[in-house]
Amino acid sequence: MKKTLILVTCIYSTIQLMAQNDLQKVRQGAREVKNTAREVKLATKETKAMANEFRGSGEKEAASPAKSYIKKFWEYVEKMEAAPTDLNILGTNSRAAATTINNIKVKDKNYDVGPLERELQKWQQAYNNAKNGGVSQRGANNDVASLIKLLYQVNTNVSQQELEGKLQEIEQYKIKTEELVALNLDPADKTNAALIGNVKSRLKVDLQTIDSNVKLWETNMNMIIDERPARAYFAMIQFEHAHWDALRKGPFTEKDQFEAGYQKVTEMLKRIGSLDEVLAKGKARGVELVKNTKMPPAITQNAEIEGIFRQSFEDTGWNETIVKINLLDRDWKAIRNEVTGLLEGRSIRAAIAVKRPQGGYTLYNYFTIKQDFLGSTYSKQAYIIYKEGSEILLENIN
Repeated sequence: MKKTLILVTCIYSTIQLMAQNDLQKVRQGAREVKNTAREVKLATKETKAMANEFRGSGEKEAASPAKSYIKKFWEYVEKMEAAPTDLNILGTNSRAAATTINNIKVKDKNYDVGPLERELQKWQQAYNNAKNGGVSQRGANNDVASLIKLLYQVNTNVSQQELEGKLQEIEQYKIKTEELVALNLDPADKTNAALIGNVKSRLKVDLQTIDSNVKLWETNMNMIIDERPARAYFAMIQFEHAHWDALRKGPFTEKDQFEAGYQKVTEMLKRIGSLDEVLAKGKARGVELVKNTKMPPAITQNAEIEGIFRQSFEDTGWNETIVKINLLDRDWKAIRNEVTGLLEGRSIRAAIAVKRPQGGYTLYNYFTIKQDFLGSTYSKQAYIIYKEGSEILLENIN
């Protein structure tokens, strides 16, 4: 039994020793491989350095008094080879390489710089291509930025004076919308994201106010009577419709919200009807309004004050004939300075119905005149400070 134990111990010791020897060999081999890799890396680096130092015929460069400049030239080339599309690197190193060629010519008049000049020409062309491409890209970015600003920061208001120009602008706006759609912009693109970010504040307001705006637009449109303001306001709503069409087609993540807004404007337009329908409704409202316009009854009668109103009216030179004056105040009201409280004058109101020279009648309601305070008394002459004019039927003047 004891001999068997000794034998097992010896075998185990032998195995351990063999394992240690194998491990040492493996480690030694790893060191040798590592050293070999270092040598290869060093040799590669030296070879590359030699190639950069004497690119060309070799012996001629080594013997040239301009060999340091020749070496520099190929170092500049190497930098451009490493970044063949970088505008700054191409520009800096191509200029430095050109200077180096001039130095070579001065240092070694017999050296053939033709191959270097041809190599430089290649990189100068690469620089020009990169520069022109950059200019073109910047121009394209500016065009897209202008298009986005036009579509999403647009002023849709339309005044009566600029109606015709705005109608043409709306048609151009629709064309520009399709131009943007054709670009198929990727909102995840860094440049596009920046351009879109410039209009985000306006887009946020559009989404927040669409419901209140639709209600306001429809209410106002259904209140306008006269043709010119009706045409202008209808054009404004048409512009808003085109704007929301551009929003829903734009490169935005809120497409569903913009689509919903567009549908709200579309439904409102259906309720309002065509421009001809809008004008017809306005005309009908005007007729109904005139029919229901009544002259306010007089609060009191005072021939002297009525005479002052008549004189103030005639002083305007409107060439309209007064039919009736109904006083709306029993007496004058003091007008005082809001800051000092000092008396500045007095005012009184009346309703005045007149006949127009071309026919028909006008009611000037709340026709207000003022007499200035002169320190101890009031001026005899009065002047108009407010009035509201509307058409009235003769039978409603009483």
